Amino acid sequence: MKILPVIVICVANVTACHAASVSWGAAIDTGIIDTSGAALATQNVVRIGYFGTFTNQQVQANALTPSGITALNSDWHQFAQSTIGTNTFSPGSFSESSSPLYSSLPGFTPSSQIYFWALKSSDPVNNPLTTVTQTAIGYVPFANLPAWRFPASDVSPGVSIDISQLSNANSVLLAGTYISASSSSLNPIFGTANHAVQLANVSAVPEPSSFAIGVITALAAVGSRNRRRK
Repeated sequence: MKILPVIVICVANVTACHAASVSWGAAIDTGIIDTSGAALATQNVVRIGYFGTFTNQQVQANALTPSGITALNSDWHQFAQSTIGTNTFSPGSFSESSSPLYSSLPGFTPSSQIYFWALKSSDPVNNPLTTVTQTAIGYVPFANLPAWRFPASDVSPGVSIDISQLSNANSVLLAGTYISASSSSLNPIFGTANHAVQLANVSAVPEPSSFAIGVITALAAVGSRNRRRK
């Protein structure tokens, strides 16, 4: 009899007992490495979500500069965030299960394509986006692998994905590269029969130096004087 009130609460408010669920990770045979080939250090951020208005071409064009990362983040609808080492306690890997209520994600559209986004940052704990130095963004079209689609509602069956599925012939990497050969830095985690998603460098667009600005100014002044003489 004491169980009855709990059952009634769950029936009356089904979202109190259910939430959209996605199990995701780098935990089968594919890890994440940086551009040097080292397993991505623990505490670096990994995310799943989708881009609201940016096309794949726009994502790709913005993925490798700090200002572009900022623009992408402004268009990003996040479902969940985790860190390298979660539940695996090892660099280059993680295993996560996320179950937020859709009501807690303003503007989030259920049934959207799942995108995976990994970041290497100089300050991953406090400022993962503003200190990002390398990144990878990818997905498998849900038309080819239905698990890469967010659940339709809080009470829909959950899905499970792993970045090993980025080996799929139809997968899309907008930043970074899928490495089918084994990476020695992942051997302690997955053994020698491993694969990797390798991040790509994020490079700041160089600002004109003060010397260059001075030279340009001087040349402009010379040109102006020559025109006046004529």
